[in-house]
Amino acid sequence: MSWLQQLSCAWQKTQLQRPELVSMFTTPSAEQWVAIDCEMTGLNPKKHHLLSVAAIHINGNTIDTGNGMHLVCRPPVMPDRDTIVIHGLRTADVEHGMSYYDMLALLLPFIGNRPIVGFCTQLDMAFLNPLVKRYMGTSLPNEVIDLRHLYSRRISGHTQGLSGQAQHLNRILAHYNIPELGAHDAYNDAVMTAMAFLHVR
Repeated sequence: MSWLQQLSCAWQKTQLQRPELVSMFTTPSAEQWVAIDCEMTGLNPKKHHLLSVAAIHINGNTIDTGNGMHLVCRPPVMPDRDTIVIHGLRTADVEHGMSYYDMLALLLPFIGNRPIVGFCTQLDMAFLNPLVKRYMGTSLPNEVIDLRHLYSRRISGHTQGLSGQAQHLNRILAHYNIPELGAHDAYNDAVMTAMAFLHVR
């Protein structure tokens, strides 16, 4: 973590309204990450809503799939029928889902102080952070690692922007012969992202 990120984290800690989550601001252990993926009703955080979140610990070279977390939430507006083909969640799947408050009560201690690994993390954080900020007073303090940028730097030599190959998770998976488990399922996407991360880190 850079000095600027450390400074930002220290300021965020002063905004924390839930003392039980203070450990999120401590220095993470080496070789420990958490892979995260979210499914939403659309791509605009200002008008769409979070539907599900998956999180899986990565410890060294091991993906702890046996203890992962897949939480389905009840959005304030039920998913549009036209988008169900993208995220696979029907009204019947989410209408009895947990509240965002209950989801965060489980998710945040699970994330802890681990760096967050994801694919297109900017979008996931754009949906998660407003909820997190309302819940604990500040956004997630964790280092965030976007697989796309890591892949671009390591494989394509791009130091700025993204290579075309990195824009698609399935292309990164194919590069490492990682099987596709079924896209647009938060848990599957988190597992596949974790597998690719172990190759490219």
